Amino acid sequence: LTASLLSEANTALRSTFVGLCVLSIGISFFWLFANSLHVTEAGWIGGLPALIHALTVMEIAMVPLLYCMIKDASKAIGKSNTIQALVEKLSGKNKKDVTEEDAKQFMTDLETYAFVMKKSGSWTPFWAGGPLSSADAMAEEKMVVKEIEAIEQDIQAKSKPDAIVISTEQARTLEVLSNISRMEGYREYIYFLLNFIAFYGYLLGVVVYYFDDEEKQHESIRYLKMGYSNADADWAGNFAGDLMWTIEPIVILLSPAFFAMLLKSAGAKKKVKSD
Repeated sequence: LTASLLSEANTALRSTFVGLCVLSIGISFFWLFANSLHVTEAGWIGGLPALIHALTVMEIAMVPLLYCMIKDASKAIGKSNTIQALVEKLSGKNKKDVTEEDAKQFMTDLETYAFVMKKSGSWTPFWAGGPLSSADAMAEEKMVVKEIEAIEQDIQAKSKPDAIVISTEQARTLEVLSNISRMEGYREYIYFLLNFIAFYGYLLGVVVYYFDDEEKQHESIRYLKMGYSNADADWAGNFAGDLMWTIEPIVILLSPAFFAMLLKSAGAKKKVKSD
């Protein structure tokens, strides 16, 4: 319970920070949209300097988001590998046949608790359903006690020598969860790639603004522009950023249907093999 609460607290803190970053990007995007309509060229809403300041804010806000994308991708693929290893080692085994090393690795962790103890492969404690402002302190305490009792009952049931640690049905559910988690990890890597290209593209616009004299530019700036002139680097960078941020929402909208199709295909292949 403590580990679950700490995990949710960390998730809430991170979500708040990510929300602030996204808000900064959203506000800055107003100037980017106006620039696409050539409004900034007219000197309105601050003109070109305001656009560059907005792009700078957007670039700064994107750095932690890129880091979070890499971290989420790694975590999702790691989760998939954990589930796969768990199924391979514990599926169909009795508790008495599980080695002490495997029990310590797979049956004492917050994440693997749900995979082993719950048929659905997920654990949703009562506080995950939303705020408890309507419940008084006494009722909330009783709900915590009830949750603890449920956990103890699950552990006791799986601790019996003849208890099946992971049933065949549960193993199928976990394999689906593993595949979903792996695909979500790959999708996060795609998000990172798209956003990194956008980050680099919009960065060029900021760079050529502050280093407008090409003859006095340091060699590192020329490398950053890949040998392009200021005008070409600015245009190409802006185009790349706009293109990546057009592709990203398409990926977001189509990926659930794509995942469902892959899972259905994988399920059909497994059924044919088992038959």
